[in-house]
Amino acid sequence: MTDSDPKNSRLANAAIEPMFTERWSSRSFQQNSISEDQIASLFEAARWAPSGSNRQPWAFVYATVGPDRDRFNAVLNENNSYWGPKASMIVLVFARIVDAEGKTIRTAQFDTGAAWMSLALQAHAMGLNTRAMGGIDLDAAYDAASVSRDEFQTICAIAVGTRGSDSNIPERMAKQNLANDRKAVGEIAFKGIYTG
Repeated sequence: MTDSDPKNSRLANAAIEPMFTERWSSRSFQQNSISEDQIASLFEAARWAPSGSNRQPWAFVYATVGPDRDRFNAVLNENNSYWGPKASMIVLVFARIVDAEGKTIRTAQFDTGAAWMSLALQAHAMGLNTRAMGGIDLDAAYDAASVSRDEFQTICAIAVGTRGSDSNIPERMAKQNLANDRKAVGEIAFKGIYTG
């Protein structure tokens, strides 16, 4: 057996903080409001995410109610439009792909992902549910949020709010609305060489 063999790995079942295993992304939301203080805390957590050369290339554009929210809801694909509009807030997520000098920011998407994880963990700590959605009209998101196509790349949308019951979503979605398992550590971490 090699060190990278999952059966011989000390990485398997290692101790971690509960926030990582307790957090999951429900599709069901209650239709209620989110406070300005809650919103501020979410984006404060995202602000402190690590980034290459501290460029913080992410842009989170959010809407809760009114015409802005109507535009953001319209960006969701058909499946996400069943439940996404019930969330208290929709966030459109963009990564700045060029810096002020016009140079490509190679780690923009990676860094933006770190900021999203910070937001998700803060939301969980506050008793809120978050779910990222790749199923959106990526091009329409630019216009909905007034973001430059030349400077940014659309990444996803995030629904934020209070978790609801499965009765709030179609039955076919409710059957899949549960915390997912993850790959074994031996399938994602390799010592010395990739053996997957």
